Amino acid sequence: MNDAEFARIFNLPFAEAIAFFRDKLNLPTKAYDDLVGAAHNKAFVSAGAYQADLLNELRMMVDQAIAGGMDILEFRRQFRPLVQRYGWQLKGGGSAWRSDLIWRTNITTAYQAGRWQQFEDGGIDYLKYVHNDGVMHPRPNHVAMDGTVLPRTDPFWAKNYPPNGWGCKCRAVAATAGEIENAGDRPKGWETLADSGWDYNVGAQGSDDLAASMREKMAKLPEDIAAVWQQQLTQKGLDGWISQ
Repeated sequence: MNDAEFARIFNLPFAEAIAFFRDKLNLPTKAYDDLVGAAHNKAFVSAGAYQADLLNELRMMVDQAIAGGMDILEFRRQFRPLVQRYGWQLKGGGSAWRSDLIWRTNITTAYQAGRWQQFEDGGIDYLKYVHNDGVMHPRPNHVAMDGTVLPRTDPFWAKNYPPNGWGCKCRAVAATAGEIENAGDRPKGWETLADSGWDYNVGAQGSDDLAASMREKMAKLPEDIAAVWQQQLTQKGLDGWISQ
């Protein structure tokens, strides 16, 4: 997704993207890898955002941004006092860097999840992977997937549907008839081309594997973190919620 596409998001509400984000449950976490992979499709987290009130306020800001009501400049403006108010100890960079990361990551994942839903609803059978050539430092592993045309049901998309890393601006589009006719094989080493921690489809529906994975992960979380999520799940039930 390039900067122009980012800008267009704020002018047009994207129902599928909004629905994807609003179906998530808040999960206070101490580290970015408290949850991994597709578990992020069902949880709203931000590393170190452990207080429930902090996470709620941050979620409202992100929700507003995804719904088209807050650009990155306004998000930055509101983020700094939020951090100060709760004494949030940011790691890895300052408030400007972290606010940009949260804003772009959540908008990108919601947007791409919404697009996947549209591909499914529209019966799009073939997708094409498109690398954004405008980035200053392209990742060779992402470039290797550029132009790949495969059925939407191919295992390739379960691991490589974009985004495939922090700040990734790759995208998938519906393939044309000509592209489908000339479709090739999966790229060499396709199972490991996504960046670490990003080898999952942000738009994938729930599955038994995901439910089992999340149960296993929750069993290993600190008791106070797991308790917060268990409380939220009481009303929905893990299996019913995962399968949505």
